[in-house]
Amino acid sequence: MDYPMPRAGLVGGLQMQDHPVPTALNPLGAKGVGEAGTAGAPGAVMNAINDALRPLGAAPLTDMPFTPDKILRALGKI
Repeated sequence: MDYPMPRAGLVGGLQMQDHPVPTALNPLGAKGVGEAGTAGAPGAVMNAINDALRPLGAAPLTDMPFTPDKILRALGKI
């Protein structure tokens, strides 16, 4: 235990500083910070749906959002 988990008492005095650098890519100047963790989820859902429908002879679904109507069309039920 030579290197314990840092706690408030072990970490020196920290100072918060603000350094705004707005982007010119949108009217608000805002930048994204948390989207990267969610980027893979839609593809995983699409693959899961297609894997579940493949044994039933459904045409692969490639456009989102997935709706009951699209799934039934892929199955040839509509």
